Parts: sequence; C-alpha cells; structure tokens
Amino acid sequence: MQTYCLPPQNSTQQNGSANGGMYKREYKETFEEAPLYIPVLTYLCYGILILFGYLRDFMRRWKLEQCNMAEEREKQRDFVPMYQDFENFYKRNIYMRIRDCFNRPICSVPGARFDLMERVTDDYNWTYRHTGKIIKDVINMGSYNYLGFAENNEESLDTVKNVLERYGAGVCSTRHEMGK
Repeated sequence: MQTYCLPPQNSTQQNGSANGGMYKREYKETFEEAPLYIPVLTYLCYGILILFGYLRDFMRRWKLEQCNMAEEREKQRDFVPMYQDFENFYKRNIYMRIRDCFNRPICSVPGARFDLMERVTDDYNWTYRHTGKIIKDVINMGSYNYLGFAENNEESLDTVKNVLERYGAGVCSTRHEMGK
C-alpha cells in the first residue's frame, strides 16, 4: 500500500501555504496497489485488439470485409487530412467494438440505479435503432452525478435550494477560457 501526504505546514511554499491553509494537520491518503496481472492483462487485451484491427484493415483493403469508415473526398486530397491514420484506426477497430458500453442512452434520473433505453445494431455498432423497450433498474457504475444532485431526493433538493438561495448561482471559469 502506498501513502501520499501533503508537505508539512512549515515547509516553504511558492504561492502560499498548501491548499490555502485549509488543513491544519497532515493529510494522508492511501491507495491499494493493483496486482501485476491486472495491467499485464489490460495491455495484452489492447495488443490483441490492435492485432485484430490490423487484420480487419487488411481484409477491408482486399474487399473481404465491408468498410464503413469515413473517407476524404477526392477534391480535398491536397489539404491536410481530416482523419489521421491512427485516430481513424482506433475508432474503426477498437472504439466501435466497445462503443455500446460507454454510450448507453438513459431515460431516468441518473442516480444509483436508473433505466436504460434498449437498442440494437445491425452493422457492428456503427448505427443503432431503438426497440422501444426499457431496461429497468440498472446499477450505475459511473456517472457525472457524483454529488447526487440529479436525483429526485427531497433532502438533497432542499439542501441545493438553501445553498442557491444563500449564495446564488453563477458560471465561472478561469480568465484563460475567455481569452483574456
């Protein structure tokens, strides 16, 4: 197990104290180390996907498999290509195989559990059509609703309402985003 901690308060900081002086005591965070076989199997799977991707590209070049990728128009060949080689390779051969895992349309509030719209594909994840069925009560394994504000929970909504009434709402960002 590895332990990471903030530097002690008396150490020299360039731009003030660590975290603006919010923490008066040392903060320790621990992470569990992953076993070696996890990254080895992950890289092995990516290697297999890339190998099969090159095999499929070979088959497409010799017209043994249908090619659904985007192509540059002939009159635009003199310009910088819009589709770079590996970027297009990755989308064609790796992303399209796992696209359905990441881009699932939901039809309820994104809480701990939600409902999915069922869809099917006839062309290996290039296009989808909805069946009209709903898959109910699916466990949410990852969402941008990490604070739970999108849930229809009375207690959470009351807290959000009180904070908005007290502090107001605003859109803010760094000065660099506005070009200043």
